[in-house]
This record gives sequence, structure tokens and C-alpha cells, in this order.
Amino acid sequence: MRKLIKNYTTDIPVEKTITEIQKILAQNGARGIALEYDEQGNIKDIFFKIILHDKELPFRLPAKASRVYTALHGEATPSYQERYGKQWKAEGERIAWRICKTWLEAQITLINLEQAKIEEVFLPYLIMPGNKTLFETMEQNHFLLPDKHDA
Repeated sequence: MRKLIKNYTTDIPVEKTITEIQKILAQNGARGIALEYDEQGNIKDIFFKIILHDKELPFRLPAKASRVYTALHGEATPSYQERYGKQWKAEGERIAWRICKTWLEAQITLINLEQAKIEEVFLPYLIMPGNKTLFETMEQNHFLLPDKHDA
């Protein structure tokens, strides 16, 4: 049985989706937005900051396109990987960013309807010292609170 992957057939260019994500963020309180690129020049993360209770909070939203590529085509034979790999990787990027946009729209809707707080939704993506997100920091500490994992 195949995994559910939303937007798995999108042809919408990454650049268009990124522009749409930036617009959503700007219209919903983001005070700064920046893009991070990988070694091949592909957009890897969107950084944004939100002012909450007079504090500026930085967040990083990743797309993880390689995981979409693997989910869709990871079991393909090496000859197919070689033949279609480049277009499949581009497809993975388009899909990954479209999924991020869909997720962001759902989360912003929850916030706007007061079903969730902005910090509740974006907390895992909060950038901590060392340029890691809160989730990455917690994962590294085996999900123990800082004073608990030292014991």
C-alpha cells in the first residue's frame, strides 16, 4: 500500500510556491523572511521572525525534498534512478514545498480561528542557540528537558 502524499502530482514551480508562502507569512505577522539554499542552489529552508509579547522569535521551516523523492522513487531500479533522477528530484522539491504551503495554510487557519496560538504551532521550528530548531535540540537530547538529560 502506498503512503498518502498530498500534492504528489503538482507542476507548480518551487519559486511560485515560495512566493505564496512568503505572502502568507507576511500577511499573518512575519516581520522578516529569508531563504537558505543548499549546495546545488535549491531552496532548503525559509526563515522568518515573528514578534510575540515584545520579543522577536526566529523560526526555520524546512521542506526536506529528499525525503519526498525517496518516498516516491526510492525503490526504483538504479537504471531508472540514473535516467529520471534529475526530474524526480525537481518533482520532489515542488511537492515538498507545496506540502509546506498546505500545512502552513492549515496552521494559520487554526491560529486565526483561535483554535491554536502562534507559538503553539511554530514552537518546534523555533531557532535555538547553535542554529538548531527546538525540535532538533530536543531530539538530540532524547526529548528530555535540559535539566533532566544531564542527570
